[in-house]
Amino acid sequence: MIVSDCKSDNVIELEEFIQAHGKALLHYIYSIMKHWELAEDIYQETLLSAFIHYKSFEKRASLKNWIFKIAQNKCKDEWKKDNVRQRYLHSQSFQDTDENYLDDTEKKVMEKCLHEELMKKINELPNRYKNPILLYYFHDFTIMDISNNSEIPMSTVKTQLKRGKEKLKNKVATIN
Repeated sequence: MIVSDCKSDNVIELEEFIQAHGKALLHYIYSIMKHWELAEDIYQETLLSAFIHYKSFEKRASLKNWIFKIAQNKCKDEWKKDNVRQRYLHSQSFQDTDENYLDDTEKKVMEKCLHEELMKKINELPNRYKNPILLYYFHDFTIMDISNNSEIPMSTVKTQLKRGKEKLKNKVATIN
């Protein structure tokens, strides 16, 4: 490849990197993503990002390490995007299913019934568990607020919340 005089040193250095390590970089990305087309896309994004941000490269590490770290971060970004996409699609499918079977009135009635049943089960708990649960989950008190108001150590409040939730979980299992 003939390099013209107008090319800057960073372009030459990146071209040399691609020739020397481009294939290894692509295989590295593929080993993370397990999908060739996606790996090729991330490979292109990595090289573009390296080219754009080359001026910020401080040369504390080797160019190879810097570019491989960019690739790793691009892979993480893709995972995050994919996770968000999957969660959105998953929640949408459940919402669509719910809407097909229940109209708004039925939903409200069911929520009210479940809330009433839950409150009955909470009221069946001993006071030492019932009060912290009501304050924490229904009145938005913090553990510190509950501790200060009831003059009970925070660790005790945490224990009461935990044990109360366990007891409530067993009671709620009988609702369904």
